[in-house]
Formats: sequence, C-alpha cells, structure tokens
Amino acid sequence: MLPRPSRAQRTLVTLAAAVALVPALSGPAGAVPPTPDGPDYQAPAVGECRNIDMATAGHASDTTAPVDCSTTHTTRVIAVGHLPDGVAWSQDAAAEKAAIRACQPAWNQALGRTLPVRDMSAYSWFWFRPTKDQRSHGARWIRCDLALRGGTKILPLPTDKTPALDQPPLSNKVARCLTPRTFYTTACSHKHAFRATGTFTVRSGTFPGAKKLNAAAMRKCPSRVSTDSYRWSYKLKAMWNVGKDHVVVCYSKKTS
Repeated sequence: MLPRPSRAQRTLVTLAAAVALVPALSGPAGAVPPTPDGPDYQAPAVGECRNIDMATAGHASDTTAPVDCSTTHTTRVIAVGHLPDGVAWSQDAAAEKAAIRACQPAWNQALGRTLPVRDMSAYSWFWFRPTKDQRSHGARWIRCDLALRGGTKILPLPTDKTPALDQPPLSNKVARCLTPRTFYTTACSHKHAFRATGTFTVRSGTFPGAKKLNAAAMRKCPSRVSTDSYRWSYKLKAMWNVGKDHVVVCYSKKTS
C-alpha cells in the first residue's frame, strides 16, 4: 500500500540552504549568495533529516527545517527528482507519476533486499513539491523522504544505514503490521491486529483491477497466513503501473 493520500506526498521547504538578503557582492564578507531562480531554486539535498508528523506530511508544502541526523528524526531525503518539462504542477496525475519515478527506485535502494521483503516492512515514502513562492521562482524539484509508519504517526527512523533492512525475518521495529479497526500500516512493535506473513506477485504490467486482485488474494493468501481470519494489501493503480510493484501482501491475525 502506498504510503500516502494522493496529496499527502508533496513537498517540504528546506531551510538547509540559507538565502542571503542582499547579493553577495554588496553583503558582508562570507555572505551566502541567494539561490538563483530555476528548477533547483531552494532545492533540498539528499541526506537531509527532519522531524515531521503525519499531519505535516499531509500538506502540499511545509517549511519544516532540517535537523542534525545524529539526533532523533522521522524522515530522511533519499532522492530529489524534477517535474518533467511541459508538465505543470496543476497536472496532479502527471506530477504523481514523476514522483513515483523519482522516489520508488530510491526507496528500493535505501531499504535494500527484495521487493517482497521491502513490502513486508513498515517503511514508506512521502513526496513533496515546492511552495507557491518557490514555484514562482521556477522551482520544479520533487523531494522524496523515507519514513517508517506507525499507524497515524511517523515513527523515528531506527537507522540511516544503507541498506536499512536486515535479512529477514524482519524485527518487530520495522516489520509491517496493521492497526486494529483502521488497518493502517504500522511497525509491529506498536499496537496491531494483523501481521504481514507472506506475499505473492501478480504477473500483470498494468493494474488488473480490484476485483481480480481480491480474487487472487482469496486464492493464494490462505497458504501464506496462519489464521482463518486474514487480510491483504496491494499498490493502487498509479503505483502499480508506474512503480512496477506488483506484490500482494497477506496478513495473519494476531492471536495473543
């Protein structure tokens, strides 16, 4: 399941690159020159860390400043892509496709292991677009942030190493579970009702539709779960078609 509501993965403003109030030539010695207008105007940098919550992640833009990555943080920039030439920010579907193309490969690399293993983790990613003011200066960058879901919260990242995932079985602090009642993705170290226990891959390059995917899950998940009651999840259409993640995850019900 993709991590985000369609507009929840937009952009945060980076304050990592300070903008001088006057041109460097007229400012004091050592003044930082202003960022030139263009696609990379005030662009974030790969490796920046931040502390944001799920509400912040739901905004199209945000002005949260980076923090020292040696301190507690909930997200880390894993890629900076760009909106393709000829595509406007108002074209939501096209912008989302550009974000998937930029962020999904970076997510794969950051986590390591295989796609089924990654999909059995609670790691996700968010994407962010420039603010209205930054866009007025020509900014066209897309920021991709790695995050660990904890239901309605974003949990502190347990590591910044690459690959972030150890060999399976995954530990509770990163393994994927589902919260009670709402069935949101959460790390299994937090309260949950179902746990990811198996996967299968659907051989379809284009989204086959919910009816076919649900039927496939009802056929195949019983051999991949340990309880009579079970659930499953898969990527939505845009992610399926663009991101090439065709894995269905099966979840066993918690018994104790």
